[in-house]
Amino acid sequence: MFDFLNNPYNNNYASGNNYSANDNYSNSRIEKSAVGDFDTLQKARQDLIGEIQAVIEYDAHLRSTNDRLAKATWENIKNEELVHVGELLGLLAYLDPAQKPFVQKGLSEFAERLK
Repeated sequence: MFDFLNNPYNNNYASGNNYSANDNYSNSRIEKSAVGDFDTLQKARQDLIGEIQAVIEYDAHLRSTNDRLAKATWENIKNEELVHVGELLGLLAYLDPAQKPFVQKGLSEFAERLK
């Protein structure tokens, strides 16, 4: 599985991180990466939402039928959507490395609940 928090591309920053008041970064903790900007980051977040919604919908389809071929088809497509979720998580980690400590904190808090 893709290791979202240990992505080797998490620290790829463009040179300089002090932006002027006229750009998209002035009121944000988001650093501009080598390939991304705020607009790209927001699009990737929206795409992640869409992929998760698709997984939910295919799961509902799977549970609503007994047709073997339909189930196999929807299961395959759902699994492809889960791969897309992983790809987008990797892209988000690359585009916004500053989110890593927040995600790590959430994972740690959840791990504590499991104990």
